[in-house]
Amino acid sequence: MSPDEEFRRVHRLTPLLKFWTLILALLAVVVLNVNLSALGSAWTWLEGGQVLALLGVAAAFALACGLVWFVSQVWWKALGFRLGAEELALRQGVLTTNLRTARYDRIQAVDVVESVIARIFGLAAVRVETAGGGNSVIEIAYLPKAEAEAVRSEVLARVHTGPAAADPIPAATPDTAIVPEIPIARSLAAAALQVSNIGAVIVVVAVVLSPLSMAALVPILLGVVPVVWNQIDRAWRFTARLDDDTLHLSYGLADRRKQSIPLDRIHGVRLTQPFLWRLTGWWSVAVSVAGYGMTAGRNAATTTVLPVGDRAQANALLAVIAPAPLIDAPTFTSPARARWVSPVDLHQQSVTVREDAVITRTGRLSTRISIIHPSHIQELTLTRGPLQQLLRLCTVRFDLVPGPVRMAGQDLTPEDGTSLLTLLRSRELPTYTPPGKPS
Repeated sequence: MSPDEEFRRVHRLTPLLKFWTLILALLAVVVLNVNLSALGSAWTWLEGGQVLALLGVAAAFALACGLVWFVSQVWWKALGFRLGAEELALRQGVLTTNLRTARYDRIQAVDVVESVIARIFGLAAVRVETAGGGNSVIEIAYLPKAEAEAVRSEVLARVHTGPAAADPIPAATPDTAIVPEIPIARSLAAAALQVSNIGAVIVVVAVVLSPLSMAALVPILLGVVPVVWNQIDRAWRFTARLDDDTLHLSYGLADRRKQSIPLDRIHGVRLTQPFLWRLTGWWSVAVSVAGYGMTAGRNAATTTVLPVGDRAQANALLAVIAPAPLIDAPTFTSPARARWVSPVDLHQQSVTVREDAVITRTGRLSTRISIIHPSHIQELTLTRGPLQQLLRLCTVRFDLVPGPVRMAGQDLTPEDGTSLLTLLRSRELPTYTPPGKPS
């Protein structure tokens, strides 16, 4: 079998679906620039008996559609993927061929994403997160949904059992629901109780009621609405189930996504309670995942493993993903003189150091609790700002893998800062095993 024959084809509609956002953008431009006078002029032109001209426009439109289809099929024939013995490969490009590969031992996660336009045609994309730089995602798009699930299972089988696994195995069916499906009403209420979202709604209402033109309103709305929409979309019918050592997430309103997070890739955990959520007792849990911090954007994998839930759900999730349970005996706290630099959070700032975990707390209005295993702290930095030097204070910052979890010992005395550095520098670090050598 030749190398070209080993590549598998994606769906024929893939090139057109890739450009659907561009098509919608062009339609939006047309809609924004068409007013009643323009419609009246077009109607007058049609009443003038310009039938032949109308037929010519229709023929030109049909010719353009045929040309787009022809070009898309040329591109489609040059697009394919291959699941080899040791690596996954994606080939694309007509004039210039681009071949991207990812070794199975470098793959961090494999997700199935159903965008809103792909769901109309029963298609889905397979997104492979690799341990790389900012452009570390390989997307196989688009495939029939059943085939996308099968490809995901096949890649995960090779990742878990090594390159020697030649045959795909059925995807395991998780039977432990850590987070049952979040009610839609709770997702909407949680978004409504976010102070930032309340401010965004006020801005939108003020903009809509203002005498500004549509051309001026659109950029403002495009900057505000997506923030609120993203929070609702990422929490819509969210579920989290545990299967062996992997957490399986399912969520999304417009773009439905099935995502897997191996527990051993979780480097840090953050528990958050926004100010207004205290009325309901809700919490949110997010994680920093090795290999996820480099990718961003609308299609990036989520790092939120509990968008909104009660404390019991948060504790059940922490029992699975956190290195240690929460305790209320801090090792270091801010002194009284730190009120001049942290007047609000003074009594809420603390660091707890244990052999199996480091826990930081901060925030009087919005509570934030972060947990990490000491071995996952990459670097430590002691800083002293001008006001901190005057008050004899310091901050010890933890350098972690990119992600939502950020930790620091805020506004400590120099003695406590030095003690914290000493404790953490004595932590046991993971040993590096070169590839090909037994651990």
